[in-house]
Amino acid sequence: MITLDDIRAFLAVAKHESFVKASEELFITPPAMSRRIKKLEEFVGGALFERTTQMVAITPSGQVLLERAEAALHEFEAFKEFASHFAKDDIVKIRFACMWSTAGEVVPGLIRDYIKINESCEFMVQDGDAQSIEKLLKDRKIDFGISMRPDRSDNVFRFEPLCEDPIMLACPPKFQLYNRSQVTWEELQSVNPNKYDWGVLKSLSIGEFSNTVHLAKISLMEETKISHLNTQINFLDAHLRAIIMPRLGISLSRARKIRAIPITEPELKREIGILSLRTSHSSMGVCSFVQHIREHFLAHYDRATAHFTL
Repeated sequence: MITLDDIRAFLAVAKHESFVKASEELFITPPAMSRRIKKLEEFVGGALFERTTQMVAITPSGQVLLERAEAALHEFEAFKEFASHFAKDDIVKIRFACMWSTAGEVVPGLIRDYIKINESCEFMVQDGDAQSIEKLLKDRKIDFGISMRPDRSDNVFRFEPLCEDPIMLACPPKFQLYNRSQVTWEELQSVNPNKYDWGVLKSLSIGEFSNTVHLAKISLMEETKISHLNTQINFLDAHLRAIIMPRLGISLSRARKIRAIPITEPELKREIGILSLRTSHSSMGVCSFVQHIREHFLAHYDRATAHFTL
C-alpha cells in the first residue's frame, strides 16, 4: 500500500530530476528514496522515471500521475493545517437543530451574542419539530438540539432543561374569549371548534409532553386543520382564527392586538432544553456554545415573549 511519504518522494524526484537531491530535500538516504519510488512503480504497474548514470527523467506515465499527486498532497496539507487550527479551537464548527418556535428570535439572538465572544465560529443550524430533531441526533448529523423533553423511558438521549413554556390561547380581536384573563380547558372545548385551531398542540404531543396531556385528560380534536406553525401564525395575524400553542410560538406573531391568554385547570407546560445523545462527545467549541445557551437562553426567551405576558 502506498503512503503520502511515497507521493512526496515521487514529487521530489520529479522536481529535482535527481534521487540524491530529492533525498536531501526529504532528509532520507538515496536507497530509502529508491525503495519508495520502486514501491510506487509496483503499485501503478509501470516505470515512473527513466534512470541512467547521467540523468533521471519522468516517463509519460509518471507525467500523467504528477498532476494528481500534486493535488493530493496539496489537499492533505490543507487538511492538516485545518485540523491543526481545529484542534486549537481556532475554528469552531457548531452543528445543531432547534424547534421552529425557538428559531424565531431566541436562537438568532444567542448566536449573535456568541459571535461577539468568538468570531471564528461557524454555525450550521437546522429547524424542525421535536421528532425531526431526534432523528438528526440519532443519525449524528448534529451535535445537539434545542427541543422538548423526550420520553423518560428513552435512554438514548440526554436532556438538560432550560425553561418551561406554557400552553396558551392566542386570541385575535373579536374572538369571544379575547377579554378574558384566563380560560379553562372545559370552557375552551365548549367554543365552536371552527373558531380556533390546536394543530400545533397535537404535533407537540410526543415524548414526555404526550404523557402530560394524557394525565390531564385533555381530549385533542381528531381533525387538524392547520399543522404547520408558520401557517398558523399567518392565520392568527390575519385575525382569522384563535390558536392553542406554546407562548414561545405566539411570540412569532407580529400583529399588535394578539393576546396570549393562560389556559388553566390544568395549566400545561412543555419543557424546552438541550437534547443530545448520551454517547456523544462534543468538541471544546460546542461545549462553550452550549454553556452560553445555559446561561442566556432564559433571558432571550423572556425578551421574545414579553409582549404577550399578561
